[in-house]
Amino acid sequence: MSATSRAAHLIRLRKLFDLLADHAFPPRPGLLLSQDIPRADQVLPRPLTPEDDARLQAELHRRLDLLSSALLLTRLTGMRIGETMDLAPDCLRHLGSDQWVLHVPVGKLHNERWTPVDEQVREIIARLRFLRTLPPAAPPDFLLPRPKGRNTLCVQLRAALSDGATQAGISVHIVPHQMRHTYATSMLRAGVSLPALMKLLGHRTANMTLRYVEITQKDLQREFHLARQSPRHLIPLPAAVAASDPDIADASGVQQRLSATIRLMDLYRQHNSPVSGKILQLLLRRLVRVRSAFEKLISPPKPEK
Repeated sequence: MSATSRAAHLIRLRKLFDLLADHAFPPRPGLLLSQDIPRADQVLPRPLTPEDDARLQAELHRRLDLLSSALLLTRLTGMRIGETMDLAPDCLRHLGSDQWVLHVPVGKLHNERWTPVDEQVREIIARLRFLRTLPPAAPPDFLLPRPKGRNTLCVQLRAALSDGATQAGISVHIVPHQMRHTYATSMLRAGVSLPALMKLLGHRTANMTLRYVEITQKDLQREFHLARQSPRHLIPLPAAVAASDPDIADASGVQQRLSATIRLMDLYRQHNSPVSGKILQLLLRRLVRVRSAFEKLISPPKPEK
């Protein structure tokens, strides 16, 4: 049995011991301890290779049916397959300008989230909105039709994914959750930070997010050479601090010196202990207020009405 199955059986056995504690002949104490319960198996991330991912997306794009569009939406947003099935017809929201988000419903961790989307995802949702009107039409609360129930829809999505992978020339067996691993890995390689990736995936801890991403030797080499080219601890001093005092003290020179001092002190604060950092943070706030007061002092007075 797997570690998860053995842990579940041991937890049930411990509950049985607790129930028998008040029996006339209770079990001997210490028969089952917390350290006897095995930890869950650490499953490695299973993202698709970039080549298999590109072939699978191309095959799903070629089909353009409802199931393939739903799978493509799952890949491009990193949703769980259950979250895709529970999407509402009005899941797409406009935040203004060219900013759009997808409202992901309450899922496995009992939380909901807003996932940024691009033009490609908006086109897929528009296609699904049209396809949902064809017989059998989808219920008003869901984007995807489910004439035979939610479980049947899940089976159909898995079968469509397996068939699409076979047609794309992918020999290994693929499950929908691998597309979520692929999304996480591609976002990390694109430069998304770990806290932002946690929000995109709807995770509560960074450890859970790290189980979804795959860091290859190629990724390590890229990060290593980028760090060597522009190390953060060798940030040059602001020009206004390194320069000598000007012959004429004008308002712009004072503003530049104040701004440079604020930047330099902030860099100094980041390389010191948290205790001194609090004092430096207080000094930084005072310097910002001094700069604001000076800017008001030199600004021309407003004309009276």
